[in-house]
Amino acid sequence: MSALPLEAFRDSYRELIAFVARRTGSRQSAQDIVHDAWLRVVEAGPLAQSPHPAPRAYLYTVAEHLVIDHLRRAARTSERFDSRFDDGSAGVQALGQDVAEASLRREALAAVDAAIAALPERCRSMLLADRLDGESQASIAAAHGVSVKTVEREIMRAMDAIEAALHAWRGDGVVPALPRKGRRRALSALLGVAGLGASGSLAWCIYQSQVVTWQIQLATATGRQLNQALPDGSSIALDAQTRLEVRYYGNRRHVQLHEGVAFFQVARQADAPFIVDAGPARITVLGTRFEVAVDAQGGLRVAVEEGRVRVQQRGSDGDLADAGDGWELTGSQTLDWQPGQPPRRDTSAGEVAAWRNGWLDFRHEPLGLAVQRLARYCDVPLQVAPDAEHMAIFGRVRIADARAWLQLLPRSVPVVVREEGQGAARRITIARRRAQS
Repeated sequence: MSALPLEAFRDSYRELIAFVARRTGSRQSAQDIVHDAWLRVVEAGPLAQSPHPAPRAYLYTVAEHLVIDHLRRAARTSERFDSRFDDGSAGVQALGQDVAEASLRREALAAVDAAIAALPERCRSMLLADRLDGESQASIAAAHGVSVKTVEREIMRAMDAIEAALHAWRGDGVVPALPRKGRRRALSALLGVAGLGASGSLAWCIYQSQVVTWQIQLATATGRQLNQALPDGSSIALDAQTRLEVRYYGNRRHVQLHEGVAFFQVARQADAPFIVDAGPARITVLGTRFEVAVDAQGGLRVAVEEGRVRVQQRGSDGDLADAGDGWELTGSQTLDWQPGQPPRRDTSAGEVAAWRNGWLDFRHEPLGLAVQRLARYCDVPLQVAPDAEHMAIFGRVRIADARAWLQLLPRSVPVVVREEGQGAARRITIARRRAQS
């Protein structure tokens, strides 16, 4: 890592843009703010040309302060427009909520501060060097005369202590140990945000990242749909056979879509992006309406009705695979991502999430995937033979008439539909029709 702020600025430009964009919700605003940060550094004169013990932290501090100023200006502008509708009662209620929240936050910060202070000196030093100053673990290992594995172990030890302190503050009692691979990595990411030189600031960001303020688990059965309102004014519509989890934190709103199809209507919050993890991707938005679908083979489909979303690839551990920008989708655009194939972006000619209105649209859809969708509404298992699953289907199906549509399918494509078995073994099979010899 460069020791000169100006050189560090050049090396970290893309990361700075991404950091500010996440806070403001606008890439254009992020570019303007980072440009202003560059001017601030240049105006610092000799300081910018002198070695700095933590140049990346210095740059992120400058950018963070500019972001705060930007958000405050936006809030004041919003208040000027909204004040004419305010009778004063809302302010009294908000004040009470602010006092209560501030008290809870102080307690959480004190708990985390105590956990950080109680860490052994070497452990605390390694944590801050890795997560705060952005030093590589190899350089930390060299500075302490230990192996990289030892550094990793000490950092995990520190994060375990912080997590335990938060659980104790919440009164969770004995929390069962989770496998390392399954743990959330948000703490690790946020500790790397520069500008958090004091333990109080560090603890506040840990609180924002780690403490769940609201959560819910949702699931739908075969043939059932569900509309769920969220506390921020957003809403989720779940198609049949869909399962997901929603967790709200102080600095983000997170959904894990385990299976099925869901449509999201997201209320805009510049300081709390809405993130959906599904299949191989992470979808990030601030305010929009979009659908996400994952199929049984691990494929993903994202369709945007209005607004803008960013789709990025996730690694096997759930983290983003790289720091790239991914793919941006706007209204009426779709992204199809099948296993072993590159993502395919297209323009949707049909209605997004038509299932909300009782329809399914198939536009050159492989028969196997189309039947997989229909199976969400059928009380009898559906099975497509391998020789028929790639046949293209085009049409609009009323969900209530799914069984009737299946029986009529042989009129439009060369397949045979059979009902086989009895009782629990009963199923409907679809196979390619053989030519008569």
